[in-house]
Amino acid sequence: MDSNTSFAPPGESAADLWLERSNFSGSLLGGVAYGVHLSIFVATTYWMTHARSRSKISWPFLAFACTMLALGTIQVGCNTKFDEMMFIDDRNIPGGPDAWLETMYDVPVDDLGNTAYIVANFLADGVLLYRLFVVWNNYFVVVIPFLTYLASTALSILTLYQLALPGASLWSKTTVVFALPYWSLTIALNIVMTLGISVRLLFLWRLEINTFGIEQSESNLYTSVVSMVIESGAMYSITGLVFIICYARNSNVQNIVLPVLGQVMCIAPDLILLRVALGRAWTNDTSTQISNWQVARPSTWFRSTGNGMTTTQLSTSTNVPMENITGTLASDDAVSGDKTSFVLTKLPESGVEDAV
Repeated sequence: MDSNTSFAPPGESAADLWLERSNFSGSLLGGVAYGVHLSIFVATTYWMTHARSRSKISWPFLAFACTMLALGTIQVGCNTKFDEMMFIDDRNIPGGPDAWLETMYDVPVDDLGNTAYIVANFLADGVLLYRLFVVWNNYFVVVIPFLTYLASTALSILTLYQLALPGASLWSKTTVVFALPYWSLTIALNIVMTLGISVRLLFLWRLEINTFGIEQSESNLYTSVVSMVIESGAMYSITGLVFIICYARNSNVQNIVLPVLGQVMCIAPDLILLRVALGRAWTNDTSTQISNWQVARPSTWFRSTGNGMTTTQLSTSTNVPMENITGTLASDDAVSGDKTSFVLTKLPESGVEDAV
């Protein structure tokens, strides 16, 4: 048989085939994203449940991770069944899969998948809003994002209601009236919160560097590129921005991005929970400790080890905590790279106190 022979469905244009391909590809990529989500969930629950003491297990966080997995599973399951109906079970509908998509978007299985998406979005935005508060430790910072969060929630409910009406679809005029503002608002909210968290982390990082003059400060743990992307939920904001642009332009690329977006919104908070379980996430204690650094008077800090006082000056600064700080430093032996415990002790102006 000639490999150049075409068996394209009769009566379907290139645009129709591109629409079908985009839906098919989106379903496959959504399944891949679900696999990533499932892997991260397993890692998160493992570290959450393997705490030194069961009393340290955060049961609300664990319940949240399980809920997000359940919602992600419902989404991918409903999308799979929806595609089976469109491409296999009801393919003989006049006009083909494209016509079925336009007229049968309100089937119960799709309504269930849309509901799971809306609920997951509500929870994911709530977690990022909480992270914004944790990093800033200020109620006034989250007032406007919180009001925006309430507005996007109201629009999401209206969008879900419109999608469930007979004959409605994601692209019908009555749905777009609510869907476009909903996605625009929730994605704009995520972008603002992402920038707010990132700016705060960078500011606190610079504050610590200026305070101690040690570029290998412990805050690098919280401000590396990877950790900042995770803490700020940037992955969801970027994916959401791509989707809303495609949706507003009525590009078929939206069909590829939307199933992935449904899983990314579940992955982003799971990654934050994983960092919490590993003890690497920014917490209220971290924010309070760094934010409470006060300008006092020029103070010199020296390093002390278990062998006694070491008279190596680390920094002289006016921005220092009013307490001893413990931690680890790399040894002077650059070859071995051993770590040694230390205590930083503020010295009085008159002389050097004993090491703690």
